[in-house]
Amino acid sequence: MQSFISPENHLVLFAIITGAAAFGIYSEHKKWFGKVSGILVTMISMSVLSMTGVVPVASKPEINVEVYNLVFDYFIPLAIPLMLFSSNLVKIIKESGKLLLAYIIGAIGIVLGSFLAFYLIDLGADSGNTAGVITATLIGGSVNFVATAEILNFSTNPLFTATVAIDNFAANLYVLLLFLVPSIALLKRFFSPSNDTNHEAEDPDTKTENKKGITLERIAVSLFIAVLIAGTGTVLAPFVQKLVHTELNMSILLITILAVLAANLFPKPLKALEQSAFSLGLWLMYIFLATIGAASNMQDILRVGMPVLAFYLTIMFFHLVFMLALAKLFKLDVYEVIISSAANIMGPSVAAPMAASLGQKKMITPAILVGILGYIIGTFIGVSIALILS
Repeated sequence: MQSFISPENHLVLFAIITGAAAFGIYSEHKKWFGKVSGILVTMISMSVLSMTGVVPVASKPEINVEVYNLVFDYFIPLAIPLMLFSSNLVKIIKESGKLLLAYIIGAIGIVLGSFLAFYLIDLGADSGNTAGVITATLIGGSVNFVATAEILNFSTNPLFTATVAIDNFAANLYVLLLFLVPSIALLKRFFSPSNDTNHEAEDPDTKTENKKGITLERIAVSLFIAVLIAGTGTVLAPFVQKLVHTELNMSILLITILAVLAANLFPKPLKALEQSAFSLGLWLMYIFLATIGAASNMQDILRVGMPVLAFYLTIMFFHLVFMLALAKLFKLDVYEVIISSAANIMGPSVAAPMAASLGQKKMITPAILVGILGYIIGTFIGVSIALILS
């Protein structure tokens, strides 16, 4: 079926894609759809437009849509380094305290839970790749979700779009459960007594936050560094692929490695660019996922949705049980467990506000730091899981 907007009408198509991304971001900010993520709003918007014939369907090989190709080829390689400028391992290890230990325990629980879900729930031939993508996003976040899918050549699979649709729903259910944990008397025996962390403690980054605003200069420098990292990774990728004899998308993996190296070799200059870089990287991520939405078939999503939800819930349940089982052994209190678990499942953007809302002011910065650690390790762990299970 011929779409209303021709594949050759590049600027109009790009306007619609950027409009869907802006709609998703704006709707999340305004809470128009409750707690539904802006990413999901963006993807569903584009999916509806593609299914109704307004825009070309991205998944049809006989249709060449240059705008879609542009996004697929360039936007993720640039988004990944931009979102990893804050990946300073030294700072994470030095300042995150016991929350780092709790986070690592939680990450191990997610990995073990992924193996359990894989053997309990059959998602078909791509179960291994799906397990890897889900593991990556539960340890890291959206950046790891997309990067892992790209490395595994999995981003146009119906299971990928179903996973995006389920991800926000399952994670929101889990976070609601975490808020209930401190009030469940039956669970108190699993935790060490809580330390007094309810007094006010100033976030060390607060003083300098106003000095790190988004400026044209910082956007320009951030984008240049991202292009340099992405270009270097792309040049090195064919040599590495030949060396290790693999069909994986090594360019994305190398870009991730180079971005983490840059963040740790040059922490001070990249720290000043962090806010501008992350905002730009997130926008690129939204554009990419809008384009993925144009390839989504809602019937496929509904068909495989429930097994994917069961996969998610199995991993999350095992993760929480695993953390509860080890909390007493490692002398973790209830707040260290639930805040680190939120950093695992939802990332720093949820873990930090959770720490604040629970009155655990001293845990706000560590929650951000361990969440950033997830950005660093999530992709590598997710790809490893996929390779083991595939």
